[in-house]
Amino acid sequence: MSLDTIYLSDVLEKMKTLDANGKAVTFSLKARTLNRNSRTGGKLVEYPKAKLVMPEENPNADSVESLRTKRKSLSGIRRNPDHFGNKTRNIKLLPGGEIKKIHIRYIIEFNGQKVIY
Repeated sequence: MSLDTIYLSDVLEKMKTLDANGKAVTFSLKARTLNRNSRTGGKLVEYPKAKLVMPEENPNADSVESLRTKRKSLSGIRRNPDHFGNKTRNIKLLPGGEIKKIHIRYIIEFNGQKVIY
C-alpha cells in the first residue's frame, strides 16, 4: 500500500474517532451517487468538510445540572437505519449542518487519499 492510498476499513475507523474534546473528527470525502431504484446517478460529489453523525460524548453528562434537566422526547426517532447491513453512513456537512447518507462502497477519496478495498 502506498502513502496516497487507504483501505476502506481504515476509513471507517478514522470516521468513528473522537477528538480531544469528545467531538467527531472532521474529514474531506469524495463519493459517487447512485439511486438503485431509478438506476440514476454516478455523479462524483465532493464534501470538503464533513463529520460522521454519531452520539458524541458529553463532558457534562454527570454534572448536577444535567441530572436535573428533563431528557428530550425521542418521538423524532424512526426505525433503525441498519447502517451496517445496508453499508451506509450518515455524514453532517459543515458549516451548514445538512445530513447526507452515503454508501461506503462508493467512497472514492478520503482526506486526499484514494480508497481501496
